[in-house]
Amino acid sequence: MPEPSPATPTASLAGMQAAFDALLAPTGFQRTRKMLWVQRHAHTASFVFLQREGAGRASIDTSLTLRLQAGVRVLDSGFPALALNGPDSQDALLALRESRFHLRFNLASGHGSERCLTDLERYTAEVLLPWFARFAAPEALLAAPSFIPAAGLQCDAALNDDDKACLRHALQHGADPARLAASLTLLGIKTRA
Repeated sequence: MPEPSPATPTASLAGMQAAFDALLAPTGFQRTRKMLWVQRHAHTASFVFLQREGAGRASIDTSLTLRLQAGVRVLDSGFPALALNGPDSQDALLALRESRFHLRFNLASGHGSERCLTDLERYTAEVLLPWFARFAAPEALLAAPSFIPAAGLQCDAALNDDDKACLRHALQHGADPARLAASLTLLGIKTRA
């Protein structure tokens, strides 16, 4: 896996993006936007955001902290954004303290970048991919408890009640073309003309 070169946040983040591309490609995820990876299914799409913590704010130190946020989008959902209804690395750092995921490193010296890459791989293998596998089938999404946004890490939940209703509707009647198009746009999935 390519290792990021210590320097600027942009160069370091580009290195981590390339590493994440290589990590997710064998599992069927493709990068559709700069920081978004998507795996499309018949009625849903799994997605992961990789972001620099504190992006958009002036850096007060020389460290780069990564945050992974994930979710499952019901393609027939009318929600106007991608709901982050999956594992979030910040919640995992609190709930899974014994795992000691270390998702930051020093930009100036590069210290910790190898560990960050290793833990990015480990977090993906131990938390993200099992969660996505658990909720790959629509039946599993419908049978799971409803997702509660403020509840922290919820490895046994994925969809809220509204999205479950949208999924049931799509399974019984097919997806609404306008909702499907809006979901694909949000996910950065280009449709063939």
